[in-house]
Amino acid sequence: MRHLGAVACLLVSLLLTTAASSTQEYGAAISAENLPRLRPYDRIDFGAFEAKLEIGWFAANDDATELLLFGQSGEIYSISLLDDARRGLSRQERGARPFALIDGVLVQGEPIILHQLDGQYLINEKKLRSGHVPVALFHGLSEDDLFVEATDDDGRTQFLHYRLDHETGDLSLLDLSPFPDRVDDAPAMRLGRISFPVVIVSALADSRLYFDIYPDSFGEFAAKEFQLANGPAVFGAVNIPAASHLAWMNPLREQLNLLDLGTGENRIVAALDGAYPQYLLLSKDASAILGVNLDFQPAVVAWDAKSGERYDLGPYRECGRIPDKVELSRDGRALIIGCDTGLEIWRVFE
Repeated sequence: MRHLGAVACLLVSLLLTTAASSTQEYGAAISAENLPRLRPYDRIDFGAFEAKLEIGWFAANDDATELLLFGQSGEIYSISLLDDARRGLSRQERGARPFALIDGVLVQGEPIILHQLDGQYLINEKKLRSGHVPVALFHGLSEDDLFVEATDDDGRTQFLHYRLDHETGDLSLLDLSPFPDRVDDAPAMRLGRISFPVVIVSALADSRLYFDIYPDSFGEFAAKEFQLANGPAVFGAVNIPAASHLAWMNPLREQLNLLDLGTGENRIVAALDGAYPQYLLLSKDASAILGVNLDFQPAVVAWDAKSGERYDLGPYRECGRIPDKVELSRDGRALIIGCDTGLEIWRVFE
């Protein structure tokens, strides 16, 4: 028993060492308690490569150590930040014929590319269901799930759920879900930059908010409905994968709000006084709200969602325009900013 106890202690020690090493290497998950330690950690400069890269659009793996980059003519490149030996660009060959890139994601380090070729829509080499025009690709909460947002022949939005077999590359269509229509003919808008499986629709006339999450509230099941006292919401961010809270603003951008999507409780986090962030993000634990390019200032700001304290975290890399894409990594430990000059990855460190 003593021997077994020693082995158990050794295993626990190894696990703790591995976790500590991982935290040291990639930083802690971004939260309110460590906002002062969030800062630029790594960068990719497009000017350092022979490839012509001028678009800051990217796709990242879960911990933002592997990234896909896209050239002006649809070329796809991968880059690893794990070690210096792999930091060069690797072009992803997709055959000799030119194709039109639509979207892409990284799943288990594998590039999954949604594109058009010879009038056909494909994910990698697999043709998609006909009768739909795809506009976006999303990685589901399961590693094998992919969702394609598309419009059908009648112009209606549909979500196509595919299952990807990583060994064979086979793509199976599991189901198809229509866009949840919750507001009849009343003026309404879908909150953008909120990734499926979450769909949030804001009714502009009466400040109602409809929250759908796949598969819970699609089809026959009712959406959650909220009445916003200081709405309507026109811009927001949800914490993924929990989807427990929504950070949002109204058209006048008077206040920054945090809505609990479970209880309906809304909290005014801070006064914005009309300031507008080009990108709004919510930490994985919903304790911190981040804003990138607030009122056209090339900097990162953040708020403690409970106290409302604001942190001016400093400028991001020099860019010739507003960033093309900004997102948090799926593990919540990296803020990724992409623009015409390259990418910058922010992390939390002591």
